[in-house]
Amino acid sequence: MSQESSSPGKSVELRRRAEKRLKDRASKAEPSSAAQAQRLLHELQVHQIELELQNEELRESRAQVEASLERYTDLYDFAPVSYFTLSDKSEIREANLPGARLLGLERSRVVGGRFRTFVSESTRPTFDSWLKEVFATEIKQTCEVILIKEGQPRLIVEIEGMLSLDGLEGRAVVVDITARKALEEQLRQAQKMEIVGQLAGGVAHDFNNILAAIILRLEILQLQHPLPPEAQPTVHDLEKLAKRAVSLTRQLLLFSRQQAMNPEPLEINTALSHLLQMLERLLGEHIICLRLPSTGELWVEADAAMLDQVVMNLCINARDAMPNGGTLTVETSLVEFDLENSRTHLESRPGQFVCVGISDTGCGMNGDVLKHLFEPFFTTKEIGKGTGLGLASAYGIVHQHKGWMNVESVVGQGTHFRFYLPLSVKTGGARAITPSSLPSHGKNEMILLVEDEEALLLIGARALTMFGYQVLTASSGQEALKLWEEHGETIDLVITDVRMPHGISGLELADKLWKMRPSLKIIVMSGYSMEVVKNGTAGPSRYTFLAKPFDLRNLSETVRHCLDEPLRAG
Repeated sequence: MSQESSSPGKSVELRRRAEKRLKDRASKAEPSSAAQAQRLLHELQVHQIELELQNEELRESRAQVEASLERYTDLYDFAPVSYFTLSDKSEIREANLPGARLLGLERSRVVGGRFRTFVSESTRPTFDSWLKEVFATEIKQTCEVILIKEGQPRLIVEIEGMLSLDGLEGRAVVVDITARKALEEQLRQAQKMEIVGQLAGGVAHDFNNILAAIILRLEILQLQHPLPPEAQPTVHDLEKLAKRAVSLTRQLLLFSRQQAMNPEPLEINTALSHLLQMLERLLGEHIICLRLPSTGELWVEADAAMLDQVVMNLCINARDAMPNGGTLTVETSLVEFDLENSRTHLESRPGQFVCVGISDTGCGMNGDVLKHLFEPFFTTKEIGKGTGLGLASAYGIVHQHKGWMNVESVVGQGTHFRFYLPLSVKTGGARAITPSSLPSHGKNEMILLVEDEEALLLIGARALTMFGYQVLTASSGQEALKLWEEHGETIDLVITDVRMPHGISGLELADKLWKMRPSLKIIVMSGYSMEVVKNGTAGPSRYTFLAKPFDLRNLSETVRHCLDEPLRAG
């Protein structure tokens, strides 16, 4: 349809010309001429039909315009983003329905107001600069500001704007990016924690070697040399200090998710019941402890000692947050996340999970404290009253169990921790652990001991010799391979640290030697968990694991057990 035929002005002009022409012809025509009258009538009928067709086209054009306007209105008012038309003074001239909802007002109250009044004071300079650039250039401008609404949380929004074609108004698209910013912050925090965890794991590895050497030396000192009475308290104090250091190292490894773990089927309500009975005496009479267990059994695959440490750390922190008394609530529940609601937290995922909630009515925490809450050595307690590793360790343990932790806190109202562990199917109860009844002394077997920490290498060789073994020592993988070339036929057992310098790791060394002799018995030592050991090419199923730091009993029993057990299947 052409523009001329659909124009109302054209139709009127056409009708006027037709009427004038009809009058002119009527004045010139002879009334008696029937042929002329017939011709005039025919022309009038043609013009009438032509006008009817044009009117029909006009009605169709109007219907199309109305339909287009309706579609535009639907798209404008029901778009997933907010649209605004602004003046250079930030006056809101137009706003769609999502835009009005974003500002928390009806559209009639939004239009005519100034958008700038909804922007927080801290980000108003950013908004003012953005608006100035919109009206100064024809290029799309973008900025991020914080919107404030009475009685509601602040929103972080991204605004994209351009100048209108006539240059009189600014067109703005406003998108709520609060959730995205929260996820980005969680990701940054997770990355930072991962880096700190790697650092903590490296420190703990070296510290474990030193502690193992100290513990073995103290034990050998007491076994081989009768101590004078005045020296015994000092040696006992050194043992206690070494054990405290082992506990500290364990916390560092728990935080870095590299602590050796012994998972077993665990019913969470039963485990918490036993722990809370002990904790109630520790918490004090001024704390009311409420237990809200789930109605049914909730099974998880977890290390019971590690899980106890998580709950104890959270409960002790709750107690410290309530110096004048209050209520501590421990509850368990079964929750299920689908694909949609699992997006509410960066680390959550679809599936069924056991949720353990620990809340208090204490002093609460502000936003700055919450940002650093799980960082190692961060604490709000006085000097000497906290190491800053409790929550960091709890964080590491939960992640090591393939779970995650959330925390909500309001100053003056209290704090609520929730951690989630994958639901497990009961598999017949906890795994039985029986003490070894095998002898702990050697039968003159040859052992190749590989350890890069000189102090531990020397004292380890001394201990094994004391147990009745022959010992060869190497401080690196290359040195161990040279010894193997010379004495490989006489070596019955290889004990190697997992982390080794100079290019060949302990696991790589173990794999090379195992391929040369599949019947060889191998023990791998590490302060890390078996999950780290599993990165070996042959895998841990062929090897015996010895966790660092160890004492004489651990060392002698592990060695004897490894030598006496049947050959493992490849």
